[in-house]
Amino acid sequence: MSEAANTETFWVGTIVDWLVKNASLRRERVDLKRKFTQEPYNLSAVRVLTMMDELVALHHARSGAKLVLSQNWRLAHRNDSVGDFIVAFLRLVLPDAPVTTDNGAPSPGQMSESRQGRAHNQRLEALRADPRGDWRPVDLEIIASQYAMKFRKITGTHEVFLHPSVPHCVTIPLKARIRAPHIRAFVAMIDRMDEVVR
Repeated sequence: MSEAANTETFWVGTIVDWLVKNASLRRERVDLKRKFTQEPYNLSAVRVLTMMDELVALHHARSGAKLVLSQNWRLAHRNDSVGDFIVAFLRLVLPDAPVTTDNGAPSPGQMSESRQGRAHNQRLEALRADPRGDWRPVDLEIIASQYAMKFRKITGTHEVFLHPSVPHCVTIPLKARIRAPHIRAFVAMIDRMDEVVR
């Protein structure tokens, strides 16, 4: 995995771990489309601002670089969905990574570039390169949101990913380890979406 992908994985894991700890819930209940202040999290805006302070302190301890979250940035993102907040925060810590829109989807120009193979989603390429890695549902959810895929949890044990341009869906386990065939099927689904667009 590249350094940028490792950094992205670290921050996504850190934010999700913080949410699991502070909202007192199981990891499989984390839904990136929900706001911090909504069910099942029910966190106050003040608690979200405190999380931002903790992330800044961790960033400084980890990299030695000073990260400043302006008051305007804090106020603009304290009511974000978890996925949108992660994308916004990654823009700050990985400024050279592809920029996405506020809902987590790539901008139209960026989408066409990536579909033509000029700009690749680093996380997707990491999945492609290492399908046997220690991947979690949140890793796939972030990619899915970037490709405007829909995903939903079913019966608390599995999650389904689908897109209108692809006739089949991909199901992954939430509680068991995600195996290489799951990852390959997920990557193949995105590749199929790319073929349909071409």
